[in-house]
Amino acid sequence: MSRLPVLALALALAVGACTADESPTVTLQPDAHASHGRSATDRATTPGELQAAARVRAATARFADVAVAKAAGYDEQFPAGCATSPGGAQGFHYINRALVDAKTDLLEPELLMYEPQPDGTLELVGVDYVIPFAAWKGARPPVLLGREFMPNTPLGVWALHIWAPRDNPKGLFAPWNPTVSCAHAD
Repeated sequence: MSRLPVLALALALAVGACTADESPTVTLQPDAHASHGRSATDRATTPGELQAAARVRAATARFADVAVAKAAGYDEQFPAGCATSPGGAQGFHYINRALVDAKTDLLEPELLMYEPQPDGTLELVGVDYVIPFAAWKGARPPVLLGREFMPNTPLGVWALHIWAPRDNPKGLFAPWNPTVSCAHAD
């Protein structure tokens, strides 16, 4: 099955794409990701997971420049706006729709997460792996690095974050990062 039709369904259920100027901040209540990240962060990070995060960091380093990311296909926001919550933020998410299907590749995340900076630039802070509910046929949630993806019902996807290159004191796979802010999203 082509990746684009599966994502089209998920996008139809979610907020449409826009630029950072059109929708600067989306504040989500903690329960918007109610179970998102709960089991992904319920155990200590292993040395193998830290090595995998280093590989993700190296593979995505070129996307520190958002223009390079956009040229590589990470060219629209999903969801629109800078995602924040009382527990921290995730920043702006830029999706590469060509990568969205029923599987993930550690070194090719479906989304890149950027924190807006005071000077208007965006800093790469993490990656997000997603599989649309409609594409996943397994009886159990998808798994990456031994971590179960968590349902993000408002967006119609299974999701898992890896905070690379930005460290997250709440954990490598936590849904929200208290060191990320949407304060400069306008």
